[in-house]
Amino acid sequence: MGDVENVFFRSSWEMEAFKFCDNNPNVLKWSSEEIVIPYTKPAANGGFRPAKYTPDLYMEYVKNNGTHCKDLIEIKPHRQTKPSRSKNTKNKMFENQIHFVNQLKWDAARNWCKGKGITFRVITEKDQFN
Repeated sequence: MGDVENVFFRSSWEMEAFKFCDNNPNVLKWSSEEIVIPYTKPAANGGFRPAKYTPDLYMEYVKNNGTHCKDLIEIKPHRQTKPSRSKNTKNKMFENQIHFVNQLKWDAARNWCKGKGITFRVITEKDQFN
């Protein structure tokens, strides 16, 4: 679904997920970065400003029991899904800022999915498509 000439991946993990979608007969349709979700993110002045979030993958598939599913998926390194554990203060601040913005995006995505029959999921290298 979407523009098949404009499939865009930013990591090998995303590429593997897209290959999975192409090669799995249970996947009915999928798209890459086609859904845009508005959210607010921190601004340089200390407030918040409007922004747009485009999750990596939307897919519709049928489970083995025949259930039709719709998932909106973000593919991220696991370290960006948790608060920083860095002992370096500068690194810790930077990593925590990334984590905070990710949480804002993911909350907006969960709210966007509500009532649409879509499940929002974050997949990391600890998860696997199979």
